[in-house]
Amino acid sequence: MSFRPFFLLFISLTAFSFTQSVHATTLNEAKQAVAEAEALRAAEFSPAHFNNARKSLSQAQNLLIKRGNHDKIRELLDRSASQAATASKTAQQFSQNFSGLVESRDRLQLAGDEYTRDDLAERSEKEFSRVVEAAEKGNMKKARREAVNARRTLKTEQIVAAREQFARPIGKAVANARNNRARDYAPKALKEAIKTQKQVESLIKSDPDAQTRAYALSQQGKRSAQHASRIADMGSKFRKKPQRLETWVDASDARMAILASALDIQLDRSQTPEIQLSLLKQAIVDMQNEYQAQLNDADKQSRDLTEKLAKYEGDMANMEGELADMAEIRRKLQLKREAEAKIKRLTKLFNPDEVEILLTPDADVIFRMKTLNFRSGSAVIPPQAYLLLDNAIKSIEIFPNRNVRIEGHTDFMGSNAYNQVLSERRANAVKEYLHQNMPEFTPELSALGLGEESPIANNETAAGRTKNRRIDIILVAPRAALDASTQSEATAH
Repeated sequence: MSFRPFFLLFISLTAFSFTQSVHATTLNEAKQAVAEAEALRAAEFSPAHFNNARKSLSQAQNLLIKRGNHDKIRELLDRSASQAATASKTAQQFSQNFSGLVESRDRLQLAGDEYTRDDLAERSEKEFSRVVEAAEKGNMKKARREAVNARRTLKTEQIVAAREQFARPIGKAVANARNNRARDYAPKALKEAIKTQKQVESLIKSDPDAQTRAYALSQQGKRSAQHASRIADMGSKFRKKPQRLETWVDASDARMAILASALDIQLDRSQTPEIQLSLLKQAIVDMQNEYQAQLNDADKQSRDLTEKLAKYEGDMANMEGELADMAEIRRKLQLKREAEAKIKRLTKLFNPDEVEILLTPDADVIFRMKTLNFRSGSAVIPPQAYLLLDNAIKSIEIFPNRNVRIEGHTDFMGSNAYNQVLSERRANAVKEYLHQNMPEFTPELSALGLGEESPIANNETAAGRTKNRRIDIILVAPRAALDASTQSEATAH
């Protein structure tokens, strides 16, 4: 037999061995694959593959410490990375195919144990596990069938939890108002609170997933009941000691006088509160009109001057373009000055560690919600973020003439398509929250998902990925000069 075939066989086996060693999974790569699977909640949505990945990784690490067989270590690392990749893919598919089930479960867990019943929680987790097991084995028909049962139990559990979380607080406030004799002193406010309580109970029964709407109604109902209590408390005090009424009226007049002094008008104490309020409103409108007239005069003077200069230089065509540029620059500067003044007021609402306020060259105001952290694969707003979003609403109301755009961003864990859909769902969840809690908001409210395409930090680090998983609420400045009345946001305040 010729030596050549043996030589070629030797070369082939050597090349194969070299290729395998080049592509062998390193310890860091296996760790990264497991970490990515964990970030995608594979422990919940693909536990078998994820646990196998962790087990293989742990075995490989132990052999490395003991300086064990290199081939066995390489095999374990390859197996860990492969299982982790499968777990990541399966977890993404599960959170997409069963997004409603996942988010119903998330709502309950985020609400906290104080609102849930132990027996229902235990039962729903068992049923959820059966859905996961079937999906992980690829039996989607069975998974969907099990999901129906799990969703039914979750709905029951959600109704119980939502009643405790949203309906009971109104009930307590209404009971307190009744104890304060609100029926006698504040029947209108009390009636409104009771009506809202019934709306919340009806909503919870029909759609327990409508948590944003339930929260908005709950807040509204509590405010009505608390308002009734405050009026009733005041009425009771006046009834017991009528002389207190004079003290209260004097204090109210003093507050009115402070406002009147700031607006440079005089109020007569013999006037009714309605007339005094009307005079104050008119003074504010007059002040705004005067300010706007001054701006209009300045604009006219600027236009007149530039037109004269263009005429004298004999180059009107070029000057028209420059004039338009100057007007646009002036408009943006004016918007930025107004925005900067309002941002100073907003710093009292937000902790800089929670929200970063940015002002762009186009005078857009960005509220970067740094601590609005969604669960992986979920678009459920955590209840602890409600206060943050309520403060964002107060900020939006300070800029009443601006459209609002909510942008959702993710880190790079998961596929591009997965992250794009997830960012859209999250942006829409925040949009729905703002819509429910700002029913009278008239400018445009839109949502946009940008996936992983606009990172603001290094995606290779855990801290960077946390920063990139964010919601930006953007108050969009007017882009074109329409008329003087829409140029200045100062007309609203």
